Amino acid sequence: MSLHYNKGLAAYRNNQYELAIQEFETILDNNWDSPELYYNLGNAYYRNGNTSGSVWAYESCLRLSPTYTDAEYNLKLANLKVKDRVDLPDPPIYLKWYMGIKERYAPSIWINITLFILLVLSLTITVSRILPVASLSYIPGILITLFFCSVFFTLHAIWTENSINQGIIFSPVIEARSEPNIFSARLFEVHEGLKVSVNQTSENWVEIELLDGKSGWVENHQIRLIQ
Repeated sequence: MSLHYNKGLAAYRNNQYELAIQEFETILDNNWDSPELYYNLGNAYYRNGNTSGSVWAYESCLRLSPTYTDAEYNLKLANLKVKDRVDLPDPPIYLKWYMGIKERYAPSIWINITLFILLVLSLTITVSRILPVASLSYIPGILITLFFCSVFFTLHAIWTENSINQGIIFSPVIEARSEPNIFSARLFEVHEGLKVSVNQTSENWVEIELLDGKSGWVENHQIRLIQ
């Protein structure tokens, strides 16, 4: 895989963006990924003028590494080219603060943080029983609070990752339909690069949902799920 990755980087540096995309996608086809791979793939797609590909790659990068600031910045640039993008109002400060903490780490990191706090809590309780120092009496209470907060963030992060499926519209323009077949009524039109929720699948069709609540069916080759 390192051979394809190095070839992709070399192609990107030589402005051979199509070749870079091919090399990076070959790695993904072999079931190997990383935040850096998605980030470089996003850059290659962006330089090659493929908005949907760049949005998808940056979103996949941030799903693996929510704190990847370069990917977050480049995603904002790529989204400026999305025709159907919706600029949501800023959430309340307390919700923004909460989501900022939860999305700072992937679920696996939250699990490690929770286990680490539990370990420190156990050691602190053991030490306080062996050495009854008054200054240590308040520490278990603080750690217990941190532990339950961390458990909450962990469970929410795991639930979000496993229950919320999202994808990026990959075709230049598609028409969502009322049922999973080409003969059903046309409901609305969406353009490439738009991020949508995926509710369910039916053979070669996927039901998508927009931020405004509208839902409809599109063919599965017209959308690429965020990894």
